[in-house]
Amino acid sequence: MSLQSINELKTPAKMLKIYTEHDFLKDDNRKMIFPLLFDIVYVTNDNTRSNFVLTDSLLESDVAIFPVDIVSFLQKDKSNFFENWISKVLECKVPIWVYAAGDFGLTFKNDNVLTFRLGGFNSKLTTNSCIIPCFVNDPYNRILKNDFFVLSKNEKPNIGFVGNANGSLSKLIKEFVLYLRRNIINLKFKYPEDYHPFYPAGKNRHKLLQKIQKDNRIESNFIFRDKYRGGNKNVKDKEKTTLEFFKNIQDNLYTFCLRGNGNFSVRFYEAMVMGRIPVLIDTDVRLPLDNCIDWSKHCVKVSKDSMTQDLMAFHLSKTDDEIKKIQENNRKLVLEKLNRVDYFIQISNLYLKKQ
Repeated sequence: MSLQSINELKTPAKMLKIYTEHDFLKDDNRKMIFPLLFDIVYVTNDNTRSNFVLTDSLLESDVAIFPVDIVSFLQKDKSNFFENWISKVLECKVPIWVYAAGDFGLTFKNDNVLTFRLGGFNSKLTTNSCIIPCFVNDPYNRILKNDFFVLSKNEKPNIGFVGNANGSLSKLIKEFVLYLRRNIINLKFKYPEDYHPFYPAGKNRHKLLQKIQKDNRIESNFIFRDKYRGGNKNVKDKEKTTLEFFKNIQDNLYTFCLRGNGNFSVRFYEAMVMGRIPVLIDTDVRLPLDNCIDWSKHCVKVSKDSMTQDLMAFHLSKTDDEIKKIQENNRKLVLEKLNRVDYFIQISNLYLKKQ
């Protein structure tokens, strides 16, 4: 489905009636609350009020939403509250939405449970797994202090990156130790996260970025860091590295995007909201609303083996006007479709159409 088709979903077929457990919607759980419920409770506006309503009646509801991140909740659920809640809702034949936060997420093998998660492997995700975008803020006015503008097409594609990319053995060992520690803890306490194989993100980034640097057909503007945010802890240095990060995205038509611990990239959405074109290394990624959005019109998805060739082919196939239009559409897509409320409006309308 095209962007125009998504626009048609913007007008709701009807208001979605949501049942949830209100006792969990409290300040102590702010960081865990299901993203849509967060907007309904804390950031309510006309868009939210006209599309969603909470109901105390399970029988009258269109959907039941478990109110907090299910991964964190199940780690502490000693009384089988969640299992009993699921059973209660299913007895009333009401569909269920749950939110599995964190890098790895959680898979429910139940056709009546729709799971929202940040990432996962496309070939292994069930049909009732919904990828949720990283809801990023607009950095133009807040950080860069200027308005959005488009870049013209140059003869050479210019691609940027600022971040953790370290190919040293010590960094690889550190990443593996952290990975091993996490899996041991998960096994010991029977934490419910999906299993992910070890992925040395820092080493892989370094290797692929070096490959791009060696291709004289491409202009690369990379800043390699050994740690996240360069290891800076004080406010002034964090502000400096944050500005450097977004300035690099702003100044380059393309941005290199590769997964981290989880199989998704926050940088992908940051490049999109800034109106630039992500170059996404395909690690069996599933993108949000992939049955509605033609992502080939918004990003360059490349394999690690043919990365530079794929980028060159995309760049050479586009006119200057087309390149500028992609930038405008990318920013518009995030601001108007991939923010918290509008994302769930689209999900709701797709869901209600099936009812």
